Amino acid sequence: MSEDHTKINYEFLDSTKNFIYEARETGKTHSSFQYEIMLFYSIRNGDIDGVRKALDLYKESGLIIGHMSDNQSREIHYWAVATIAVAIHYAILGGLDESEAYQLSDQYIQEIDYLQTMEECIDYLCEKAIELVSKVKENNIPHTYSDLINRCMHLIHINLHSRLKIEQLSNALHVSRDYLSQAFKKETGISLHQYILNQKLDESQKMLSSGMTINETSYTLCFCNESHFIQLFKKKYGITPANFIRSLEKF
Repeated sequence: MSEDHTKINYEFLDSTKNFIYEARETGKTHSSFQYEIMLFYSIRNGDIDGVRKALDLYKESGLIIGHMSDNQSREIHYWAVATIAVAIHYAILGGLDESEAYQLSDQYIQEIDYLQTMEECIDYLCEKAIELVSKVKENNIPHTYSDLINRCMHLIHINLHSRLKIEQLSNALHVSRDYLSQAFKKETGISLHQYILNQKLDESQKMLSSGMTINETSYTLCFCNESHFIQLFKKKYGITPANFIRSLEKF
């Protein structure tokens, strides 16, 4: 994000036992819920321009935040963590895999712990809003898929290091093997077996790029053997894993 977003003005409301009365007297209340909806719906929809527009609205209007603690440092962190929690939930609704989303949530909250000022928090959250919506846009599961298929894809994603069998997936999802296979093919256009294989091969590229050997990658992803992995990799990408690694070394 640009440094301009650190210029978002903010104000915490004072502690009061009668919030409605004080709001009527002072004219000050929380920032508009419509701005929040625009921001979080844009994250859910993978709409990067929408997120930027929502942040610009906050820049124009400023933030008015409720009173959450008499300790200013805690108040800043409470607000930042609450904002992250909601954003992560909308990212999941947008199709970002749950395991990746919650891992991001943990990472963001740990990093928030080190921020000292509200200005730092605002700048950080603006940056992470763009990062999160970008991940939704790039990695989301299409909304057209049913809940069953979405849950199936999630199970595959978090179990790529296992020898995945369709029977295991169908049992975990409480449907028959044939029903799951037919539903998956009908909704996605490819067989469940091919989808699992594609996911493993896509993950193998990331592993090889991170420095893992061909043998380590093949073993971790539970291919039958290294030769079988090499054969499948070449069939999908038109290049052997060894040549893929060499191509990375040129950059």
